[in-house]
Amino acid sequence: MGAVPFTSVPRTSALFADYLYAPERVARFYEHRWEGVDSLVPLAPAIAERALERDRVADALAAQNRAFGSGERTFEHIELLRRPDSVAIVTGQQAGLFGGPLFTIYKALTAIRIAEELRERGVAAVPVFWVASEDHDFEEVNHVTIATRDAALETVRVEPCGYEQDRPVGHVSLCAEIGKTIDEFFDLLPRTVFTDAVRGDLVDAYSPTVGFADGFSRLMAKLFEPFGVVVLDPLMPELKALAAPTYAAAIGRAEEIADALVARSEELVEAGYHAQVHVSPDMVPLFILDDERRRAMVRRDGRFELKTGERSYETADLLAYAEDCPTCLSPNVTLRPAVQDTLLPTLAYVGGPAEVAYFAQLQPVYQLVDRPMPVIVPRASVTLVDHERAKTLERYKVDLTTFFEERETVVRAFVERSPAAPITDLFDATERTLEEHLELLREALEAADPTLARSLDGSRRKVLYQLHKQRMRFVRMTTERDEALRHRLESAEAILHP
Repeated sequence: MGAVPFTSVPRTSALFADYLYAPERVARFYEHRWEGVDSLVPLAPAIAERALERDRVADALAAQNRAFGSGERTFEHIELLRRPDSVAIVTGQQAGLFGGPLFTIYKALTAIRIAEELRERGVAAVPVFWVASEDHDFEEVNHVTIATRDAALETVRVEPCGYEQDRPVGHVSLCAEIGKTIDEFFDLLPRTVFTDAVRGDLVDAYSPTVGFADGFSRLMAKLFEPFGVVVLDPLMPELKALAAPTYAAAIGRAEEIADALVARSEELVEAGYHAQVHVSPDMVPLFILDDERRRAMVRRDGRFELKTGERSYETADLLAYAEDCPTCLSPNVTLRPAVQDTLLPTLAYVGGPAEVAYFAQLQPVYQLVDRPMPVIVPRASVTLVDHERAKTLERYKVDLTTFFEERETVVRAFVERSPAAPITDLFDATERTLEEHLELLREALEAADPTLARSLDGSRRKVLYQLHKQRMRFVRMTTERDEALRHRLESAEAILHP
């Protein structure tokens, strides 16, 4: 099948749908409108001419990517970033186990393609993948869910070594048991001609001698080696030092940033949308690293205080941290994009639906810390249909959108196209006949006595409800008894709409 509009996809937010299909409605929440690659070309010079520490950033990226095992083309792109006319096409993701969700790959491929098309148009564009190694929610990244050889969904998890709650995942180490986790992963997967190569890549990336986020970074470098993706881990001290001016700006204007975020959130809600990120009037857009734990702060009585109330800081204390110990500070989700664009000449950021939504909140933050907001590009969204599932779709004459319905509707669609179809046709014919005859009876009763006609309406609903119940009993019985049908249905759900 071809493209499916996001307006047909369940749980698509109104904000994301309008960003795609009615951008004029949300234009005030973004600096630029995404109108294809050609629309980026005239914006590139202004982004490129910003005063940036290009050489220092490039030196740090070269050191990182050597450690990650990146290929020659990546270092060509790093050298390209030194040029004063170059721009970055950035995307990123949390450091999920074994690459995390499949959309991580789609984000990187989208950034690669946009950068390639810009270079074809004479713009020196480099694809950059930002690894969210500062994130501290390890439970979000310590697993990967896969479709097994039996087309069932299984989750593989890894246990960390010496992990403490609220510690950035970039400070988490892999244990010796990572080898067993890799074995478990491949034991669940069907064997293909690619199995040995993929296993080799995972073993090389995820060894007990590297950190959890480093393993992810090494895998990204390997996967995208032919395309020269530059992998960036923001925990590197040299990069944290270069981000210090933005940390300082955020500290000095913390109250303004909080007020602006609250106001923007209210504006979005009033416009009929949602605020993707929860904000409060006392929020601080930075965490402080306390015993290597990422601790949230709030503003109270003119001071910055840990949310737990254990400790507080004067503004001067945090400004001193920004200057002397930038590794002691970490941006939260509202400041991270501006930090990214402190380091890089970001022309466009490739994000998923939730990121597109939260960038609508962040426009005032960019203004307050004096950073240009990039063009926000929705990532490619793809559903891969393998040969077996393609045959299922064809056999039962359904398509991907069928799986967006309630499960009862999906099961019914399969049964109605199975060998049991003649019986389901009889249910349809019975329902039509009942409807026709009951309508004729209602009209006759309406003429004779309207109260009888109204009474019939209630009886009609009960009769049709009982017929529907009988139909669904038949559908469930057919699914339970027809093992092949049940397997095709469940495997199609797992692969196409997990």
